[in-house]
Amino acid sequence: MSNSPNHGWFDAVADAYRNCRPHYPEGLFDWLADQAPGHQCCWDVACGSGQASVGLAAAFDRVEASDLSPAQIASAPAHPRIHYRVAPAEASGLESSSMDAVVVAAAIHWLDVPRFNQEVQRVLKPGGLLAWLGYDPLQGAPEPLQQWLDALYHERLQGLWPPERAHVDQRYADLPFPGTSRPVPADLSIAVDWNAAELLGFISTWSALRRSGDQTLMTQLEQELKPLWPRHQERLPLHFPLMGRWGLLP
Repeated sequence: MSNSPNHGWFDAVADAYRNCRPHYPEGLFDWLADQAPGHQCCWDVACGSGQASVGLAAAFDRVEASDLSPAQIASAPAHPRIHYRVAPAEASGLESSSMDAVVVAAAIHWLDVPRFNQEVQRVLKPGGLLAWLGYDPLQGAPEPLQQWLDALYHERLQGLWPPERAHVDQRYADLPFPGTSRPVPADLSIAVDWNAAELLGFISTWSALRRSGDQTLMTQLEQELKPLWPRHQERLPLHFPLMGRWGLLP
């Protein structure tokens, strides 16, 4: 999921991304397939360790999955319909007019968007699908835990998030889309069923935590979480509302 100057950071967290980041639901890929004018080939941009690549491979005959981070690509699962490549999003090396769809999952905020848009217009077939996908902060926890999660994301770590994070909070509405766009359907979400360790693992992948440089912070958060976790309930059903923008380019 990296094409920014911070791509070395993504190398360092490749295994954590593969193990701790949520996976997109099958319904999202069904919806993407319904929007795409063809299903021969899709480009999964800044694919990270393949969180979206495998799902796209169920909807398209071939998936070209690229990322600037060699470690992220090395962590991605092998699949007969996926071709992984180390390449910047702004200069993919893909053939012109070769893609039915271009999908950017939780990564458009890291890219040089004007340059990337030019590359999309080069590689996408006329009338092809462009989708920028992301997800809102985690929801569905019992109230005391939800308040702790909200405060951690919005207040306590506020000064530590990279500046690109502001685009996520704006649901990418502040970025230039190369054509008419519509929002991703509001009924799409990522459902997870996590225990406390899995929740902490996900939090540990946050760029704000990595930028803090405070090695004791995760230990502190673990101690804070213990009394907030519901007694006699090992796992909690939680969800990430999906968001983003999509359109068919001329």
